[in-house]
Amino acid sequence: MKRISILIAFFALSMAFNGLMAQSNWSYEFGLGGTYNSGNINNVGFRTNAGLGRNDSVKAVYANVRFVYTEEQKKTTNMGLDGSIKFDYYRNIHWSPFVAAEFLTNHFKGYDFKTAFLVGLKYTFLYDKDRYDYSVSAALVGDYADFYQADSLNGVKMRVSLRGQIRQKIGETTTLYHATFYQPAVTDFNDFIFSSVTKISNKLRNNISLDLIFDYGYRSVVPEEKQKYDIATEVAIKITF
Repeated sequence: MKRISILIAFFALSMAFNGLMAQSNWSYEFGLGGTYNSGNINNVGFRTNAGLGRNDSVKAVYANVRFVYTEEQKKTTNMGLDGSIKFDYYRNIHWSPFVAAEFLTNHFKGYDFKTAFLVGLKYTFLYDKDRYDYSVSAALVGDYADFYQADSLNGVKMRVSLRGQIRQKIGETTTLYHATFYQPAVTDFNDFIFSSVTKISNKLRNNISLDLIFDYGYRSVVPEEKQKYDIATEVAIKITF
């Protein structure tokens, strides 16, 4: 019941901005590729993702969903679904407030269900629409984790989220993206989540890119039989339109 309530809240947040969907200038993307995993999952698997976004001088919105799957000797060894949605206001000026929500379900990583809602403020100190974007942000996070077969760790925690992010175009066809998150619990800084993602996107044609992605996640408090870290290296073809 908790998972259903949280999903309803997640999609209600999406629908609250439904009026934006009627506007033009939306971009869409679809990705398909393979991933090499280590940590709680040690295999080579398949992943697909889809996203949509819009960015103008006043507001920006981006939503995405990703599915990962691996089967070995007719046995599922990885299967998960995650997604997020984020809204920025006055995106292209120095100070901009934002709200965001994200969810994850993957028994192999130890989660029956996990979700987070964020409210924060971002400071962009370098920005050019076509070349670069450097920013830092701070947010208050409501983090709910329902661990798979570890009920004693389940519950809601308030966290602080600190994030640094860059986007830098290198040459005419290559763009570097990187983001790092540090999210300690408000009442116990020994309980924290650390994650980073680095992506090198190489444009093959106007709307087709080859992406190399390195994703690292660490959670200091996990069920006893689970690893604290998960690493994924991905290669994917991305189509935008």
